[in-house]
Amino acid sequence: MAAAAAAALVDNEFRAEQVFKQLEDIGAKVFFEKQLTSSDVSASGRVVVPKAIAEQYFPRIDTPSGTELSVEDAAGDTYTLRFRFWINNQSRMYLLEGTAELQHHYHLKMGDVLIFAQKEDSTIVLAGRPPTKADAHKKPPVRRPSPTPAGRGAARRDQPRGAKDRNKRRALQRFGLSGDDVEPPVDGVFRALPAESSSSTLQEGASSVAQAKDGRWVAALNLGGELYQAFFVQQDDALEALNAAGYAAQVSS
Repeated sequence: MAAAAAAALVDNEFRAEQVFKQLEDIGAKVFFEKQLTSSDVSASGRVVVPKAIAEQYFPRIDTPSGTELSVEDAAGDTYTLRFRFWINNQSRMYLLEGTAELQHHYHLKMGDVLIFAQKEDSTIVLAGRPPTKADAHKKPPVRRPSPTPAGRGAARRDQPRGAKDRNKRRALQRFGLSGDDVEPPVDGVFRALPAESSSSTLQEGASSVAQAKDGRWVAALNLGGELYQAFFVQQDDALEALNAAGYAAQVSS
């Protein structure tokens, strides 16, 4: 088992090196690498691009519908993608749509790496590679508790998120409340909805607006297989937010 894992790692290193060599040969300089998530490798081929990267290296776009974008892979083959954005709390979330064919070409799966590079003529080049040993060192360090000042007792250990959620739920129950009694803020900010807590039947790319039991309006959006919700006082505000994101919402009763 250990020998097989070691052999796979060596193979990954070799394949990654070959891709970088191809990029070097065509004069493409790497400016960003993204380890792919489950939503990035969905059938839609929709990849979220960090705002800072999108605005520095990609063409400027002024409307959420965006523009068609011609990119190349490391072998010089051309793909036509769509570069667009949607608005979340007055900021932009940039999306690159239609990468499924390119991902298939590189046999990419969750955990693999999508490489973003640029040639001297500003052509965007996308390539893929398997994860390597170096990628393991890019993970954020484990957060450690700070030293405890004298007289303040023992330092509290960081808890896993699941444990924190359970403790929060128990604390609420002691006051006769449940997690459902704690209302999310009505601020129009789209927040990711944990998969285990969602019973939404929204198809990928779909959106809806519905009135919650307390009179608030909730806008829901399935973006690349991940669910987002935002709460509003008025129905019109919820519809406007989804329209600004480039989605035609359906009003549910």
